[in-house]
Amino acid sequence: MTIQGTRRLYESITLTKPSQSKMWVGIWLLGIAFYIFMGISIWIEGISTLSKAESPANLLVFSKPSMKTFVAVPIFILASGIQHDCHEYLASLKKYTLPEHHLFRSVVCPHYTSECFIYLAIAILAAPKGQMLNGTVLSGMGFVVSNLAVTADSTRKWYVEKFGAEKLKGRWRMVPYIY
Repeated sequence: MTIQGTRRLYESITLTKPSQSKMWVGIWLLGIAFYIFMGISIWIEGISTLSKAESPANLLVFSKPSMKTFVAVPIFILASGIQHDCHEYLASLKKYTLPEHHLFRSVVCPHYTSECFIYLAIAILAAPKGQMLNGTVLSGMGFVVSNLAVTADSTRKWYVEKFGAEKLKGRWRMVPYIY
């Protein structure tokens, strides 16, 4: 979560262009609250492990990677890289331009799809011993998926209105053949 939050903060600072576009303050606050409460929730969930240790240094043990690590880390790195590439590309566009980058040819919002995979990877990595997924992160992922699905739908509708339905033909909102 720290890596994801830090990268997104970096992108917000370095890639955001000055604009006359306005974001509703409620949406902005919701985004900030999400990162704060996800961090707190994960910390609360892990506090029992921290309190059992005699010394915090005892928790810094390097062991061989688990199967969860072999699955989740590549998903996290790939999805983060794709999302960053999408954000850089979108920041380079002239205002009101239909994205034509290869990642945007079949999906209107591939950066949203990547975000969902990032949270899936975190849910796998942060899963308690004996479980496949971390329920707290999975709940956060549910929020992210539903929020981004609504936004992807409105983005697609805006593109159709601005550029025409023919230009968006064959482009899914977030997940090819599903949504």
